[in-house]
Amino acid sequence: MADSQFVCSEHSFASIIQDGLVWEPNNISPYHMAFVTCHAVAFLTFVVSTATGNLSQVDKLWSILPAIYAWMCVVDSRTKLMAGLTTLWSIRLTYNFYRRGGYTWPPWNGDEDYRWEILRRGTLGGWWKLLTNKWIMVVFNIFFISLFQNYLLLYIATPSFVAFSMAMKGIHCQGVEDGSDITGAPPPLNILDGIACSFFVASLLGEAIADNQQFNFQNKKREWKSRLGTNSDFANAVKSVSHRTFLKEYEDGFCQSKLFGIVRKPMYACEQSIWISYYIFSVAASYSGQSYRECYFNWSGGGFVLLCLLFQGSGWLTEQISISKYPNYRFYQQKVPMYVPRATALWRLLAGNDREVYKND
Repeated sequence: MADSQFVCSEHSFASIIQDGLVWEPNNISPYHMAFVTCHAVAFLTFVVSTATGNLSQVDKLWSILPAIYAWMCVVDSRTKLMAGLTTLWSIRLTYNFYRRGGYTWPPWNGDEDYRWEILRRGTLGGWWKLLTNKWIMVVFNIFFISLFQNYLLLYIATPSFVAFSMAMKGIHCQGVEDGSDITGAPPPLNILDGIACSFFVASLLGEAIADNQQFNFQNKKREWKSRLGTNSDFANAVKSVSHRTFLKEYEDGFCQSKLFGIVRKPMYACEQSIWISYYIFSVAASYSGQSYRECYFNWSGGGFVLLCLLFQGSGWLTEQISISKYPNYRFYQQKVPMYVPRATALWRLLAGNDREVYKND
């Protein structure tokens, strides 16, 4: 463990970086272990992606690394709760990636995100054509795919490190501050922990439901297309799919009902909500009797901010691809927001009338 001087000091972002980077034989603090892990994984994913040509190596670890970082920080009830929640998130997302073909043997194979190939080909035009150059793509792989994404996976987990630091200060630093041998206790769970946990679980359930809706839709769309192609019997193709799914969605090519009738990217929206909720745990850990307003922001908040910014870019890229593939997608964009739902759409879903959300009059 890092020495008491570090544990009991006021942690600035610079001091945390220093503790993570400086090598000491006895430094087994989660900051140091996480920094070593992050850089080792970044190097490994770059080497493997370059050797295989499959740029989705970080994707295979996206659902695993934050949980590992969270478990590095477990010292009290709050950090255990946080690690448990990230484990639930990890299991669900890893399973979803597996059933979509993301994991195969050997592990460096598997399905590659279709967006990387589109970027390689320069299909989107403009500045994106620069990525058709092999060496520029290598630089992009180093700095964005391998380094930035791994840093981001560490950063979104850092509320656990804030909770760890506050717990260690509570346990070890009372005697240091007053010169006695008295040991203290970590900050207890409070109402903010309950709020964070509730929003985390609700967002996780929403993400799971949306993933299942998309997965089932794509499978039934393929079944519908295959039946049309084999016997040319349109009526049989319609009967082969669930009566609760509207034929128009299959003709358009993309899901527009249920959660997709509320927002166009419900999985992305829920993922952002998950990590915003996770940040609230760090605020709860920082509370020590003063007003919540005095501790509502700390350095770990940059993680969810960067994640939300990434989803703005990723969402835009996915939308451009959808527009190029599906002629009616522009109409869908006009009817349904991307991330933040309209109150009328929520009401229609609760009333069981999601047909009206995306109906093309």
